[in-house]
Amino acid sequence: MQNHSKKSAPQIKIPPPSKVFLKRLSDWSSDQKINETVLSAWQNIEPLIDFITAGNFVAIKLTFGEEGASGYIKSAWLSGLIKHLKEKTENLFIAETNTLYREKRSNAVGHLQIASSHGYGLERTGIPVIIADGLLGRDGQNISIRGDHFETVKIARGICESDSMICISHVTGHMQSGFAGTLKNLGMGCASRQGKLLQHSGTLPEVTLEKCVGCGACMRVCPANAIGIKKKKAILVKERCIGCGECTVVCRSGAIDIKYDENVVKFQEKMVEYAMGVKKALNSRVVYLNFIEHVTKNCDCMSKDETPIAPDIGIALSSDPVAIDKASMDLVGIEKFKEAFPEIDPLTQIKHAEKIKLGIGQYELLEI
Repeated sequence: MQNHSKKSAPQIKIPPPSKVFLKRLSDWSSDQKINETVLSAWQNIEPLIDFITAGNFVAIKLTFGEEGASGYIKSAWLSGLIKHLKEKTENLFIAETNTLYREKRSNAVGHLQIASSHGYGLERTGIPVIIADGLLGRDGQNISIRGDHFETVKIARGICESDSMICISHVTGHMQSGFAGTLKNLGMGCASRQGKLLQHSGTLPEVTLEKCVGCGACMRVCPANAIGIKKKKAILVKERCIGCGECTVVCRSGAIDIKYDENVVKFQEKMVEYAMGVKKALNSRVVYLNFIEHVTKNCDCMSKDETPIAPDIGIALSSDPVAIDKASMDLVGIEKFKEAFPEIDPLTQIKHAEKIKLGIGQYELLEI
């Protein structure tokens, strides 16, 4: 006798939400208070972290900010955490990579000078700074990810050779991704120079000739020699352009701007795939901290002091890079970032990160 009963449909397993911890802090006027808050927040989640052990090379990944900027994470805020971590391993260091655009941080010599001037010298922190992609940003390693845009990604060798990493990010807006936090710090901040070029390769600026005054500032800062002056107007050679956006920053007349189209979507997706490369290189031995304070329209690479677009909130911590950025967007209010850059949907990076299984955007917020 045949059994004609219908087979039950396979159940779709929905992963549980990732935990995001939040230590609120509204007053950022006292370095000592911030320092104590950071250490307290860390000690609350430390029992969940099992990959920082004696002898391990542990990288603290952060950005020092460009010369003239003020929104970067201050070294005084991390002194207690650094002292605490040094008791775990003697091989603790601060890691960063060279920038794509032409400023002092585009090579290791100038980068270390900025780091020292911003309080990250060995005499202040007690641990060295290592520019993880070498003198000129060429020291990288291929990591296989099999993503939608990249089969392999080029991650700074000093990152790949670390045993684990603490990724500390300052939440801001961003002219190409709308939102900058952990995913940008991982994807763009841990790539070699070639990796940065590959991420930017599809996002190109445009020149409005009617606004151009022919000052030549854009030509002088272009790292690819893609801009010339003809008949007192800037001319962009798109075949050479790497899409770094530095020309848009220095243009005082507003003549150069990023073309907001599908390429901005691709930029976010490429950035996220590079973030996946870092996670794979370190076998997921990474913990993430987002500083949600002095949230400005542009990132800390801008050489200027900007007015915040939202109130200070505190410090978020998680082992999921996607959840911590989604929580940070929600805490600030995603509309703030969309108001700053109406043409960009910052949720693009969250959606693509979920698609490639870098993490999940669903989270449980736990105040500590």
